[in-house]
Amino acid sequence: MRKSILIVCILMLLFPCNTLAQNQLEITFLDVGKADAIVLQSEEKTVLIDTGKNKAGNLILSYLENHQITKIDLMIITHFDKDHVGGADRVLYGIDVDQVFIPDYFSDSNQFVEFMAAVEDTQTPCTKIKENITFDLGEMVFSIDVANQTYYGEDEENDFSLVTVVNFQNTNILFAGDAENPRLKELLQEQIGEFDVLKVPHHGVKEKKSGDFFRMIHPGIAIITSDAENPEDPEIVDMLKDMDTEVFLTRLGTVSLISDGNHWTAHQEGTNSD
Repeated sequence: MRKSILIVCILMLLFPCNTLAQNQLEITFLDVGKADAIVLQSEEKTVLIDTGKNKAGNLILSYLENHQITKIDLMIITHFDKDHVGGADRVLYGIDVDQVFIPDYFSDSNQFVEFMAAVEDTQTPCTKIKENITFDLGEMVFSIDVANQTYYGEDEENDFSLVTVVNFQNTNILFAGDAENPRLKELLQEQIGEFDVLKVPHHGVKEKKSGDFFRMIHPGIAIITSDAENPEDPEIVDMLKDMDTEVFLTRLGTVSLISDGNHWTAHQEGTNSD
């Protein structure tokens, strides 16, 4: 059953300092262009999913400092494209990170090499996730779904994306990385079910299985990480809106969601209720 969702769009100052109440989870999708950089913060724990491109590292650190976050408990790098791992080295050098999770494949890109050098320099524990896992982190319950294949085609990394589910009391959210059609087929076969919130895969690029995937997830809220030069596919937005999904585009400003354990409240920087 879909959870009750309250959407409130208000004008916000850039990266305000919030104090989370007990039993709340805040998830912030930073406006870092056509790239992913997502901060999850509960009363006890902070998680970072992806780090945008190179220049996003400093922006992430500024956000954490402004929110008085002094440590990252877990960094998840969904895959090694530059728009997901680019800022990771700067983050590792700039703040304590307890643990890093990465997918089980190799890349020779400059961004990956710099990231792994930072992991070694900072002696940060780094684990390749080779099979599906579920674990608790404070009040959050994580489930990470790994790719089912070892080869998706030449220079094809998107389908190696770690797909992450976070359950917080009676609310849930799916982070779909950059999953393309082969990976979407896998998730459909696994029948992963419905979610309150979806981080739309691959920055809103339309795939053959996009409609089937959305109908299975049936989200109340969807977040698309895009920018003006690389906008989301309008058909993707239409598909979601036809399902009465509230769609947020990070190219219009950073998006923050707060769960009280039963419903979500959404805020977008630079927008108002009109």
